[in-house]
This record gives sequence, C-alpha cells and structure tokens, in this order.
Amino acid sequence: MNALHHHCCTEPAPGWRGGRPWAFTLVELLVVIAIIALLAALLLPALARGKARAHAAACGSNLRQLGYAFFLYLQDSDEVFATAAAHSALGAQPEDWIWWQAEANASRMRDPSRGSIVPYLGKYDTRYFRCPADQDASARELAWRQNPGTEQYFYSYSLNAYSDRGMASYFSKDRSMIFLNRLRSVARPAQKIMLAEEKGAPSDGPGSASIDDGRWVPPGYPLTARHSGRANVTFSDGHVETVPRAFADSTHPEHYDPAR
Repeated sequence: MNALHHHCCTEPAPGWRGGRPWAFTLVELLVVIAIIALLAALLLPALARGKARAHAAACGSNLRQLGYAFFLYLQDSDEVFATAAAHSALGAQPEDWIWWQAEANASRMRDPSRGSIVPYLGKYDTRYFRCPADQDASARELAWRQNPGTEQYFYSYSLNAYSDRGMASYFSKDRSMIFLNRLRSVARPAQKIMLAEEKGAPSDGPGSASIDDGRWVPPGYPLTARHSGRANVTFSDGHVETVPRAFADSTHPEHYDPAR
C-alpha cells in the first residue's frame, strides 16, 4: 500500500517534464511562429482570390436585378428608356433612372427611393446600385456626407447615354428638347451594353474620366478594371457578362452605339 502510494505521488503530473513545469523553449516557439506565418502566406492569397470572386459574383447579381427592373419599367413605358440621371446642372429629371443629385437647397440629395426603376426592385437598397468591391464609391459617399453641398455620385453603375438619341432618353434642362429613345430602336441588343460598371477613380485602370453621374458616355468614360481587369455589364437583351475593360473602348462602338 505504501509502495503504491509512493508511486502515485511521484509520477509527474500532466504539464510537467522531469519534475519541472513544461513550457515551450524559445526555439520551439520560433518554429511554431514560422509555421503559422508560412500557412498564413499560403492561405491569404487564396482567401483574397475567393473574396474577389465573391464580390464579382455579387456585382453581377446586382446588374442582373437592375436589368430585370429596367425591363419591367420598359414594359410599362412603351419601351421608352428612363433618363440618364445627369448632374443637377445638366438637368435632373423626374424620369431619371436613379435619383441622387443634390436638392435645390443643396443640403441633401434627392430621395433615391423615387428613382424610376426602384418600384420594380421592390424597394431602394444601396447595395443594388453599388459593387461590393467598389471602395471608391464608399469614399465618394463619405466626401458627400462631409460636404452635402457638393454633388457626389456614390454608385457603381450607369445607364448608356452614348448620345442624345440613345440609349437613355434625353430631356434638356428646361424640357424644351425631348428625345424618347426606345428599346425597339436598339440594333443587335444582345451586343449593346445598357448598364455599365464604370471606372471608379483615376487609379482604376487607363483613361482620364471616372464615373461622376448616372450616365455612361463611352468611349470617354471607360469601364472599370476592378475585377481582375474586367467589368460587369448588362446588355440590352437583359443578359449579364464580365468583359475586358477594352470591350467598350473607341475601337468597339458596336458594343455601345445603339444604332450600330
């Protein structure tokens, strides 16, 4: 009994080594840290790529939803496109597809829930109009909130307004000149971009102009390159594609000129 008792009492307890408290040596600790750092270096790029793909997919989903809303709107408007939501100085109109401009007193923006296509989305939600990878849009929103008197377009997408004759309808500021542009007038709609994911900032690929209102005026305003050099677009037959930034440059008017 005493021998058994002596054996039980002298057996090292868990967490002890040779009768002394067990702990990592400095070398062992450094090895563990090095292994963790190596695993992180291997995993972080994969996680970043996964996040980028998720953002691109969400962006494409946004443009698909906006495309559905546009087609419902077009069905109810005899195929007449909404106006393109230009700057207030150029003439904000009730028919604008998205309301974003500053009110007359310049202290707040127009109520975005009253945009022409919002009823066909069910409700206004900023996420429908902004790519989750578009950090430039978030920066523009912050700039507007800090100075509401300065108009800032803090969305990612814009409506093709290549010319007064299409694709968006055109109303002059005083409404003395009106061009009602219709979907049925678009040649080869499966090849024509209706909604573009525009370049968001000077650092977002080649070209000097960045998105600054609801109009897309190609080729001077290029597509974004935020999705690994590519952009999401909605064509005027409703389908969505991810295309190279150069897809809508000056050498490819067949992708944006409604008459081509």
